[in-house]
Amino acid sequence: MAENLLQRDIAERVDALAPRWRERAARTARDAVLPAQTLEELFDAELLQIVTAVRYGGLGSSWPTLAEAARRAARACPSTGWTIGVVGCHAGVASRFPPPLAEVLFAAGARQLFATASVTRDGTITREAGGVRIDGEWRFCSGIDHASWLILSGVRDDSPETGRYFIPVRTDRVRVSDTWQVAGMAGTGSKGAILDDVLVPEESAYPLDACFAQRTPELPGDEGYLMEVAFIEYVNSAVVGPILGCAEGAYDEYLDSVRAAGRIGVPTVQAGIAESAAELACARHLYDSIGSVLHTAGMRRRTLSPMETGILRRDRAYLARLCVAAVQRLVGLAGTAAHTEDAVLSRHWRDLQMMAAHRDVNWATNHVAFAAAVADAG
Repeated sequence: MAENLLQRDIAERVDALAPRWRERAARTARDAVLPAQTLEELFDAELLQIVTAVRYGGLGSSWPTLAEAARRAARACPSTGWTIGVVGCHAGVASRFPPPLAEVLFAAGARQLFATASVTRDGTITREAGGVRIDGEWRFCSGIDHASWLILSGVRDDSPETGRYFIPVRTDRVRVSDTWQVAGMAGTGSKGAILDDVLVPEESAYPLDACFAQRTPELPGDEGYLMEVAFIEYVNSAVVGPILGCAEGAYDEYLDSVRAAGRIGVPTVQAGIAESAAELACARHLYDSIGSVLHTAGMRRRTLSPMETGILRRDRAYLARLCVAAVQRLVGLAGTAAHTEDAVLSRHWRDLQMMAAHRDVNWATNHVAFAAAVADAG
């Protein structure tokens, strides 16, 4: 009951702030960074602390609370929704580090943004006397301009067989590379991060598998299930809230525009509205199902089965396909007028295509996981 009350409270906070984010959305995209005012509002409303552990000053809330906050925000500004859902989830990752390391990260409190970086062209991570040396450039670091910490991941050159590591580095030791010149989701500021021979203590390198593994906490139940469950599918599912919210925002904008233009009675418009509404209704069912699977397993502290994982990956990817199809139809009906730079429908369309290109909702790879689960189940 307490969690349901918190989810409603968080949703109300988002809805109250959404008009401000909607007004700033065009500037957010042009400036390619979240405005400072928006960041302050997110922290003040505790929207970036939703899944931060209670022991570090966060809310320690559930996955559906995070996803719904991101969804509602993305209706107004997709980049803000992405920051809540995807970047906000990084605080949950940081909370799962060993206490001595996490206490360093949260020494300044929970009012911090954690950027992450997992893609590199030339980055190297090498163990040596005195610690772990990091050199090179990592890419797609959403929120890096506002971040206190960058959590990069990669394989150590000296021992690739040990797998990937998470390594947090203070952003004052990082150079931001303005590589985020994109048509959509510009406002996330997902720029590159350059590390020039940065040496960190060896204990700062934490195995990714250990971070995401199921664990038994010191005080079971006191921190919420996101500190206990196998975490990878919760992290990978964070994209669905912003994707669905972005598509819903586009649909609402199209309805407003045809009403204002007196075109709501045009047969082709009516047919397009009906079909796109049906696709979004199906996407919402998938969204609810994803949330139910994750939340139910989390409440029971149960690891997802291979079949459940396959279904989640299938449903995330198909949700994205439905949202893209729904908005593409409306953009086609709107015609050339929809494609001015600051037009809301066009901006949501560009943002949606960028989000739908994310690996966690890529149909070509995620349908394979479902097919493999079906095959293994006989």
